[in-house]
Amino acid sequence: MRRAVKPPSLLYALVGAALLLLPMLAILQYRWIGQVSDAERDRQERSLNRATSRIAHDLDLELMRAFVGLKVDGDAIRSGDWTEYSGRARAWVGASAAPAIVEEVLLADADGDRLRLRRWDFTAQTFVPAEWPASLARLRIRLQHDLALGERQWALHPDRPFDLMVETGDALVIPASPSIRTWRDERPIVEPVFGCTIIRLNTAHIREQFLPSLVERYFHQSVEDYRLAVVSRRDTGEVIYASNAGDVAELVAHHDASADLYGLRPDQLDLFRAAAGSVRPPSGERRRGLFFRFGPRRGPGEGASGPDARAFDDLHRWKLVARHRAGSLEAAVAEARWRNLILSFGILLLMALSVGVLARAARRAQRLARQQIEFVAAVSHELRTPVSVIGAAAENLADGVVTDPARVKTYGTRIQTEVRRLGETVERVLLYAGIEAGRAVGHRAPVDVGAVVRDALAAAAPALDEAGITVETDLAAGLPPVSADAGALRAVFANLITNAIKYGGTGRWLKVSVSEGSAKGRRDLRIAVADRGLGIGPADLPHIFEPFYRGAEASARQIHGNGLGLSIVRGIVEAHGGRISLQSTPGAGSTFTVHLPISAAEPAPTESLVAGRLESTAR
Repeated sequence: MRRAVKPPSLLYALVGAALLLLPMLAILQYRWIGQVSDAERDRQERSLNRATSRIAHDLDLELMRAFVGLKVDGDAIRSGDWTEYSGRARAWVGASAAPAIVEEVLLADADGDRLRLRRWDFTAQTFVPAEWPASLARLRIRLQHDLALGERQWALHPDRPFDLMVETGDALVIPASPSIRTWRDERPIVEPVFGCTIIRLNTAHIREQFLPSLVERYFHQSVEDYRLAVVSRRDTGEVIYASNAGDVAELVAHHDASADLYGLRPDQLDLFRAAAGSVRPPSGERRRGLFFRFGPRRGPGEGASGPDARAFDDLHRWKLVARHRAGSLEAAVAEARWRNLILSFGILLLMALSVGVLARAARRAQRLARQQIEFVAAVSHELRTPVSVIGAAAENLADGVVTDPARVKTYGTRIQTEVRRLGETVERVLLYAGIEAGRAVGHRAPVDVGAVVRDALAAAAPALDEAGITVETDLAAGLPPVSADAGALRAVFANLITNAIKYGGTGRWLKVSVSEGSAKGRRDLRIAVADRGLGIGPADLPHIFEPFYRGAEASARQIHGNGLGLSIVRGIVEAHGGRISLQSTPGAGSTFTVHLPISAAEPAPTESLVAGRLESTAR
């Protein structure tokens, strides 16, 4: 019986260390992924807010550039000299990132007591007469009312509320600054000038080209990850622009980031304030600039420098909203966190499996090393006994110690027995080595299994007679052949018969039967070898086909053998695509059944095998 060998302590140490480290790594990874997820959420939130703010900033900046670059000063209206304005208009065209957002520039001023409208001709570099567009009808009425008050009344109320964009949102309205006639005591002497610059905007270009280009610029490759929409602030049902938006109303109600846009921003107004409002007296002296104040009326607590930033928020016409396609940034980060957790714990699981595989490989290497030792020990024992007996008998015969003919015959019989035993041992070792090397089966051909069984019984007849075993055979008629190596099959049945002789005990009975059957739709031949011997205990059954394994009963009764027989049988049978099964009851005997597959293309045998019974009695 195989002795249990404890695994090396180093293996236990490595496995124990891995079992301690893996949970610690799991905890650290969980915390680290949580921190990474929080940082990623903050990064994506900052990135999204920055992108939406940049889009709003760039659109409003273009409006402010048009506001500053295309507004007409009171001095130019008073003098009718458009040389300076022409230069500023050309400079605006060169500086603007999207000059196409301006459809046309109009000037509404007084022509005597009537209101006139002129259009800037970029080719002729002058203002030419124009008709009032229908969209500016309400503005025309308001300006006619202001003109009726007179220029002096216009100048007395520079801080009155003045909407910088018409109600339809397609034009900027810029009041003309006063005209400076002369300077006195470092102070300008101004005269009011009635007039407004009207910058009509190309809203179709803004919707269809400029806004999409800004989204593409600031969202880069992440544009598919977000649902974007630009809606009217006054009516959120009015969609200006949409990208992967889906339900816009739901997007407006629940979004990750938003920004007001399409208006004049106070921070940008401050940037252009000095350039837009500074003037230089004719003498070339540096004077303090004058800037016409406009916008919503200031509320309590506002400084005198200009309108409150919150007042300008009311001038924005549109609202940009954005939300991650996962439902929210929080949901997207949570999804990524779970994905990272699954990946990291999958890696840890793979590491745990690797530790298990290493431990299994180490134990297998240990088992192989043990098998090698047992192989050498078993073969040495099996070879030493017959060699010693043969050597001693030969020496006695050579020295003339034995002269009696009867004793000489006995010595010869003993030498013959030990030679046969030695040959069987060598043959089994060679078969085992061939199986381990993958050469368990040689050339295959159609084989009559019944004939092979009879050959094996005939070869084992002397041993069966010597053991006094009664043999029964039950070979079914018309059995098909199988594709097999006849010599290898003969070794299978010889080993099973020898095994039954060794462990037959007092039963002295052996039965070999061959029949045809099927399992899972597959035809096979079943060769059963049964005995009424010692049987196999439940503890030995799982290991009975392992090489060099010997059961407890065999070791206790000191039955000679090297534990290779059943291992050789299984190796040869499995090499033929078959299998071997075992039914055993301790003290009642065992039945080994070999299942060999039958090919559907194989022809039926030409000769029938007749079931027979071979009985022999012990001598």
